[in-house]
Amino acid sequence: MKDGRLKAREWLFYTEDLALAALQESVPRPQRRVMWTILQFYWDTPAAHFELQPQPSRSLIEVGLHFESHAEQNEIWSARVAAHAAEIHSVLGDAWELEVWTASWRRLHRVYHFEHLTGALGREVAAEWARAISLLWPFAHATLESPAPDLSGSLLAASAR
Repeated sequence: MKDGRLKAREWLFYTEDLALAALQESVPRPQRRVMWTILQFYWDTPAAHFELQPQPSRSLIEVGLHFESHAEQNEIWSARVAAHAAEIHSVLGDAWELEVWTASWRRLHRVYHFEHLTGALGREVAAEWARAISLLWPFAHATLESPAPDLSGSLLAASAR
């Protein structure tokens, strides 16, 4: 267990390890992409992915499900999420927001504010990110026709708010 202050990449990989270990068994193992301090998990297309990004210069961490294809496709993907907003919010809570991020990109995300990247913060974020991925992974599968939140995991049922 890490404690004390961590550098951004050290914190990112520590949090990744914890999140992967906490995923529900129903979640297929994702592919992984790292761009310095941005970590993405995806399945059939990198354009629909889960992202973890600590931003020390802004003292915030962004966690979310991102849709970064062309505008029309992103609208379709985000509409699939919006159709299940009540179920998603009942599990993840009001800190999560579905938003128009840029002119074409969409995301369901939440933000953490921090003073320092620490092991304790990594454990908190990893638990939340794993819960979100365990619930939302079907929406990151671009080829699924009618995805729905994966409410099968006991972690999700126990954490419903």
